[in-house]
Amino acid sequence: MGRAFRRATRVAAALAIACAGAFAAAPAAPAAQSAGSAVAAGGCSMDTAAQGVAGAPSGSPVSVPRADGRVDQFQVFYDSTASQGLPFVWHRAQAAPGGSYGAWERVSAGTVGPKASFVTAIENAAGGLELFWLDHGGFCHTVQGPAGGAWSAPEGFGLQPSPYHGFLVLFKRSNGTLIAMASSGKPDRSMESRTQLSSDGVWLPPAHMGKVTEASVGLSQPDTVTELGDGRLKVTAREWNRDRYWQITEEAPDTGVPRGWWPAQWQLCATPRCD
Repeated sequence: MGRAFRRATRVAAALAIACAGAFAAAPAAPAAQSAGSAVAAGGCSMDTAAQGVAGAPSGSPVSVPRADGRVDQFQVFYDSTASQGLPFVWHRAQAAPGGSYGAWERVSAGTVGPKASFVTAIENAAGGLELFWLDHGGFCHTVQGPAGGAWSAPEGFGLQPSPYHGFLVLFKRSNGTLIAMASSGKPDRSMESRTQLSSDGVWLPPAHMGKVTEASVGLSQPDTVTELGDGRLKVTAREWNRDRYWQITEEAPDTGVPRGWWPAQWQLCATPRCD
């Protein structure tokens, strides 16, 4: 049996999704951007007027286990000083395995949302943290080094599903290589992935992950990701608005050499488990 990730459990990636209903009591974002709004060089939305005051939380903390036994947590908080009415990602960490957490610290002025709050994070091969959050339908990305400290400037990650087609899923292969996957709104593909090789920590450009065989069918985010015994990945996904499932399996494990790692087409599953 291979290593597996199921969307219903936190196995390879920590995930928190709070859809529009969870924001009923939250302040609404203004229709027009204010003087405190900006877009970072990497394409992420920023609220430079916000002073970094942790107010009402949105959703539950996202826990990320570390290789040394510690746990880091991320939480989305609103800020009463924000000019856009959107929340921000905050972070805290254990100083020792099983120990108490340090104080919450805001990761950046990058805003989360609107309409849905999504945060996911994972430890990379070097022992640093890779953090992603939803930003106006796409995903922003920042990294903290193994020694902790400051986070890198937020940058757009380059994967952007069609509206309501799910979020971003992270998976760590047995060799430490990371892969990020999300459905795609591009006409020639149904899903895209990006790979970070454990050898250099660099995210490769988005890769084509095949297309479903029926016209006008879109996929949600991966439902399961399984690493087979030979290192290939098998991915299943549900149609975004229909109770049908599709599957695809790598033709060979991704080693970073440019080539087509995924077949051209997804296959319709006979059962929800794709077995």
